[in-house]
Amino acid sequence: MVNFNDIMNNENIYLYAGDISADRRKNKSFIGLSVSQDNDYHIKHNVENNLPLLENSVDIYQSEDVFEHIEYDKLVNIITDIYKVLKPGGLFRFSMPDYRCDILHERSFKDEDDNVYYDPGGGGSYDYLNSKVVDGGHIWFPKYELTLELMKQTNFDMSKVNFLHYYDEQGNTIMKDIDYTNGYISRTPDNDKRVQDPRRPMSIVVDCFK
Repeated sequence: MVNFNDIMNNENIYLYAGDISADRRKNKSFIGLSVSQDNDYHIKHNVENNLPLLENSVDIYQSEDVFEHIEYDKLVNIITDIYKVLKPGGLFRFSMPDYRCDILHERSFKDEDDNVYYDPGGGGSYDYLNSKVVDGGHIWFPKYELTLELMKQTNFDMSKVNFLHYYDEQGNTIMKDIDYTNGYISRTPDNDKRVQDPRRPMSIVVDCFK
């Protein structure tokens, strides 16, 4: 088993928020921060908690399809902690479902103004009595402007925050090249057949450098 003390003084530290698949370890030796696993590839850790690592010690921190399960108001503190442990020039790569993607929007429950309030494909269930998603599903529904506003509240220099894939507020598709050697991403048209024809974003993908 591996723990934070084992990696603290490593020359290179690559962290992934969640359980690690083989694809994610092709180019870098990522360690997963898992709520359930505790083994050679995972440290049992809730990503909502601060990282017990030295400042300026982490090369890459990646998160895919995690932050939409966490209350939006908690994310600034989480990202601030990630920023603290990153090395100067280190990368925080995150991606979340983009709810301007037709697949995600069409499968979701919407109110009379066409705003998504529950995505059954994101897990959990909807508590109609209290008007909220429960049991681990998507509790907010990312779009570009919400994500941009989130990043503006963090310590990252916005000139070093690069939105790679997303739909803008007019619904136009933005797709820049992604360097997957810095972290595999499942839900992009490069890796997900559902958005290959026509080729379009499925996730908001952001690279943030310290």
